[in-house]
Amino acid sequence: MAGNYGPLSFFGDFGLGGGQKVAPNPLQNAQVCINFYPEVDQANPKEAVGLLGCPGLTQVCAAPGGGAPGFSNTMTNWPLPSSVTNLPVRGMWELPGSVTALVVIGNTCYLMQSSGFGPGGFPGLTLTSVGTLLTNSGPVCIRDNNAGGYAVIVDGSNGYLYNLSTRAFSQITDPSWMGATRVSFIDGWWIFNRPGTQTFYTNYPQYGTGFSASYYALKDGATDNLVSLFENKEQLWLLGDKTTEIWYNAGGQYFPFQRLVGTMLQSGCKAAQSVSRFQTDGQEGLIWFGRSERGENIIIRTRGFLDEVVSDTAFGDEVATYTTTADAIGYTYQEDTHEFYVLTFPTADVTWCYDSQTGVLHKRLSYDPYAQLFHRHRSNCFMNFLGMRLVGDYQNGAIYWLTRTAYTDAGWPLLAKRRAPHIWDKGQRGRVFMQSLQLDFLPGVGNSSGMGTNPQCSLSISRDGGLTFGQPREAPLGEIGQTKTRTMWRRLGWGRDNVIDLEVIDPVRRDLVGVTLKAFSSA
Repeated sequence: MAGNYGPLSFFGDFGLGGGQKVAPNPLQNAQVCINFYPEVDQANPKEAVGLLGCPGLTQVCAAPGGGAPGFSNTMTNWPLPSSVTNLPVRGMWELPGSVTALVVIGNTCYLMQSSGFGPGGFPGLTLTSVGTLLTNSGPVCIRDNNAGGYAVIVDGSNGYLYNLSTRAFSQITDPSWMGATRVSFIDGWWIFNRPGTQTFYTNYPQYGTGFSASYYALKDGATDNLVSLFENKEQLWLLGDKTTEIWYNAGGQYFPFQRLVGTMLQSGCKAAQSVSRFQTDGQEGLIWFGRSERGENIIIRTRGFLDEVVSDTAFGDEVATYTTTADAIGYTYQEDTHEFYVLTFPTADVTWCYDSQTGVLHKRLSYDPYAQLFHRHRSNCFMNFLGMRLVGDYQNGAIYWLTRTAYTDAGWPLLAKRRAPHIWDKGQRGRVFMQSLQLDFLPGVGNSSGMGTNPQCSLSISRDGGLTFGQPREAPLGEIGQTKTRTMWRRLGWGRDNVIDLEVIDPVRRDLVGVTLKAFSSA
């Protein structure tokens, strides 16, 4: 908080609307943003920057033996953590016609389709087993060829074919199959990477399901290995561990694809499953967890044939402490004017999210109220299907609707947390007395029964720059219909370097318009 050279007096917002920003030295910046994200409105609003609660999860279907507890207004305690931990949803893909999809859960491939309309007017979904994979964990990648009549699934060592008409499922046994962790589709060609090499290869013939030992090429504009690949605007992006090449379908007699000369990027990819399509300011490109010959632990976004780093020091500094990052998984989705890139580090048990609207990062985490620990977000993959943003659980075989109308993670708590910028007197470094703090939440959002009938916001204060915090104090968001409730605290005490920490765990809407702090300082 900027000060002056006399006694400080201020009345207003102090930057509560922000993202996750813990500097290498937390006394410089110690902002935390978990399960909130900033919302910017410049059309003459009450406040230009607010905070919205991140979407919760509603289960729409689950594999046999799996599932989440769900939420109801009769619940008085949070459910225990899931006892099912061996049914990861490994990948999903919408099939031609947009009414069916393939979903891989554990070692089983399912056909997902609508079973009619459920609560809220959205389709209920069913899962029908169509095949078995040779692996039961790790991400899979799926593409179809529509007119060719097949979908292909890759899991690393193995490939599988699904017949769109007969629903027959089979393993690829062609002797020219070389394995793949990624697959893309352009102009009737599936393109696969050969793990641990510079090689990529296609099916043969065009729209066919066979392979030819001569239909391959090398990403050899530089010496780094091919890590991942992705199609965008009919161009094939080949991401190495230090550089990226762009190829296109040139219709060659002996191999269809050719390098687009002069477009190589001097940045590469650190995690094969982190690549996703991403739009910024009307321009579509790609986004991924990257590295280069100069460094690593960055999020890279492309615009045309140019790349830029969109992550910040706080992200890179924390990610550098993770023991494993090559297993990162990324997906993107749209929510109103936001496009989000959700990046999960499974081994580190953390999920970050980059927002195109603000260019700010926040965290999306699940919460265990019994161990009082945050964990990674429950989503493992994403698909937009039948008007719903669907995600698959990383443990229990459940498919969820990702929606801001849900205020729990399918029954488990969705704890939202915001730690604000430092409140201090820059001019004199005197002690600051916080007379009152008022938060402008959407009021009167309490539930009719069960948990959240009288929802609360918890406030904790640090007097030493965020190193330690005092006991929490609660203030109401308003019971149902109490639309004039003010979430307010008074006589918050003195401190030279104050940091406030806010939490909402009640299963209610937790959108915040703004904040007013009344305080003064004295040397």
